[in-house]
Amino acid sequence: MTEPKKSIGYIAVSDIEKSSLPQVMPTLLKEEFKGNVSDVEVNYPKELGTVHPFDFNKVEQIINNVGIVSSAVDKITDYIIGDFIVKTNDPKTQTILDNFVEESNFKTVIRPWIKEGLSKGNGFMELDLKESKVRVMNANWMWVQRNKKGKVLRYNQYIGNKNKINMTSNNVTEFKVNEIAHLPVNKIPNDAYGIGLVNPNMRTINNYATSEMGLHKVIERKAGAPIHVKVGVGQEGVQDEDVDAFKASLQYLTNSTEWVTDANVEMSVLDFKDVGKNLTDASNHDVEQFSMGMQIPMVLLGVANVPEGLAKVQMEAFQRFTNALRKQIEDIIEDKIMVPVLRANGLDADVEFEWELPGEEEKNLRLDTIAKVMVNPFLSPELKAALEIEYAQILGLEMENLLVQPKDAQAKADEEIKKQEDAIKQPEVPGEKPTAKESSKVTVKEKVECSHTACNLTESQISEMTLAEYVNITEIPGFNYTDYLVKILQQLKTYKFQDLLAITEKDLIEGLLPANEIEKLRIVLKNGFRKNLTITQIEKEISQKMNVPDRVKLEEDGSKRVTLSSEARPKAIARTETVRLANAGLKDLYQENGIQHYRYLAALDDRTSAICQELNGQVFLVSEGSPGNNMPPMHVNCRSTIVGLVD
Repeated sequence: MTEPKKSIGYIAVSDIEKSSLPQVMPTLLKEEFKGNVSDVEVNYPKELGTVHPFDFNKVEQIINNVGIVSSAVDKITDYIIGDFIVKTNDPKTQTILDNFVEESNFKTVIRPWIKEGLSKGNGFMELDLKESKVRVMNANWMWVQRNKKGKVLRYNQYIGNKNKINMTSNNVTEFKVNEIAHLPVNKIPNDAYGIGLVNPNMRTINNYATSEMGLHKVIERKAGAPIHVKVGVGQEGVQDEDVDAFKASLQYLTNSTEWVTDANVEMSVLDFKDVGKNLTDASNHDVEQFSMGMQIPMVLLGVANVPEGLAKVQMEAFQRFTNALRKQIEDIIEDKIMVPVLRANGLDADVEFEWELPGEEEKNLRLDTIAKVMVNPFLSPELKAALEIEYAQILGLEMENLLVQPKDAQAKADEEIKKQEDAIKQPEVPGEKPTAKESSKVTVKEKVECSHTACNLTESQISEMTLAEYVNITEIPGFNYTDYLVKILQQLKTYKFQDLLAITEKDLIEGLLPANEIEKLRIVLKNGFRKNLTITQIEKEISQKMNVPDRVKLEEDGSKRVTLSSEARPKAIARTETVRLANAGLKDLYQENGIQHYRYLAALDDRTSAICQELNGQVFLVSEGSPGNNMPPMHVNCRSTIVGLVD
């Protein structure tokens, strides 16, 4: 029995479909689904796309004018959004993604995009991946065009009269599929759009608004105290002109008017009885219906009289609801934004987007755990101080305003740690280097003329050097500046800044930096390396964006001695930490590529420290290199660097 003959052919693709395919990475065309979709196209012209399922503009007006609806959408958006991380296994792709998130201001742009999706059912984000730019489009003017199988061919933006659409090059903008990230929320299967959270609740919203208007109308009338007047005696007719005359006289009635009538005139204030209560009950009912329809707990809508057990159940259900929305948003960000970013740079890798910021429940659990641990009487002073700092950070408190003088035992322990740190930082400590030991097998010292870019330059000239020039990153065969930059930025993500970070209360008193300031420094340095800023620009960023106090030394008598002023510290931090990170990144790159040795390269002039002069030209094993030992920085404001030696 012969096997059936395999047929090889081509899949026919329209020009529009071809234009929507990614242009960088090859695409495998798969057979489309057999089932068709029945899109209702815009009457004229049909090329605009599928008609909107409802009036997006009406929802926008509701959001802008009805407070309870706007508040509900904002609260759901805030519960979804938190800090996030984008992870991939490849270091180079990780750097590209990190840079894209920062350059595109993605953490800020993502909020209005998600809010559009929740309210109108459709969030549209324009992507300019080559320039690392994104922006949110108003869904009111965006249309989706699909083929009969439901495949999106392109997106169209039309701004003009919707009742008489006239497509021209001036009012219609076409977008390829990879130029728009479409977030459909509450999507009906096979439909082009989502219906969001507001439109399904439109009847309830209208009922609520009607009840509120009626209630306030009643209150307004009751506040005016309407008066009902009976003229004449019962069973006897009254002339119309007498009624009209009395009615006219009432127009002059004020709070200071005294009225005296005979027995034939009876005046009373009109009582609406339970009309107001009925309207209030109807309004409360509408709020409950709105809460269920939006799947948001009553307590988040400001309703206080909710039983504790019911509130807890509602919050748990709400957490599941927002987690499901988060998962949908994660998938779209991964597939429609982050993966195309890599493809636009000629790369391809698996990308994982994760929300990182813990919710209120996680924060409370962490606070409870820290509180239980801190009551342990055997807890070390260092760990207790670290937990206190974390506790305050979770609560959003400023540590500098809360800390008190440390206990004697803790001060003694901290003093020993401080002595070790000071010993590492001292610039003038010549002598035998630890790396000159026999185990290294490398004790070569060569007379090397100064080839550092910072040699024999004035302070003003050094300040205007870019970071690449200042740290003297020399391109050796097989590596370029981009390779070095990737490793430096990887080091920056996890570097602890041990010489600057405050661990104990005493550290803060002496001018070391709390964790929130360290994170600001991390951002400043990341921006500096990525944009290759000058030393002066880095110093300015540190001065403007950070709170850097004087560096002080606590004397035995309890007095404080300023060792470095707050004005001088930004320059010292900029110069020292850029050198530290650059050389740590170079070491990682050398190790990864099998470079076994490096040469210590100092900037030789009249400002060179004795220890850097001694180390200049010496060759060391890469595996044994460590800052402050045989690798720069050997001291504050160190200008030395290392150069890999290719065997």
